[in-house]
Amino acid sequence: MTIGKLCTQTMDKLLEGVQLIDFNWQYIYVNNTIVKQSKCRKKEELLGFTMMEKFPGIEKTDMFKMLHFCMQEREPACFENDFSFSDGSMKYFELRIQPVPEGICILSMDVTERKKAKEQRIKFIQGLEEMLYMTSIKVGQPVSNILGLSDLLADETLDQVELKEICDFMKESAMQLDEFTTELRTFIHNLKKQ
Repeated sequence: MTIGKLCTQTMDKLLEGVQLIDFNWQYIYVNNTIVKQSKCRKKEELLGFTMMEKFPGIEKTDMFKMLHFCMQEREPACFENDFSFSDGSMKYFELRIQPVPEGICILSMDVTERKKAKEQRIKFIQGLEEMLYMTSIKVGQPVSNILGLSDLLADETLDQVELKEICDFMKESAMQLDEFTTELRTFIHNLKKQ
């Protein structure tokens, strides 16, 4: 087995997508991962075609501007890109572009799940921050009321009517806290579902 054939077989089995693009923007090599990432069924659907033929409008994207820069300036680059497919779906890829004698080599890793997990984590943290803010506001006032009213209870000169009013205010504050705990449980339940 020749070194070239061995290298090709090895690259075909990589988890990372590998594609060689020539100076005319034609696919001259793609590995099996690129075929899957591009939603094609076989290599022949890409090989010999230009990127523009396979993905109309790609030349208008920021990603293509970076590819063009790497192709012209012979400079490597690394960036994350969101790619919209013709079926309306979108995936996120980490791309590393390297100039090669034939044109450019693009290595791509599908990071869609990692990106989604990061977005969910950010939303969860924002939800926790919102919950803490709500807690400080909705718990703070009733607790302050109860503390202030409990200080009034120490006054031995209060009559029955005044004691009843204080108890009613304390009960109202306790009901506000109870209402908030119900809101908080619902909020936490909804936050977990995200």
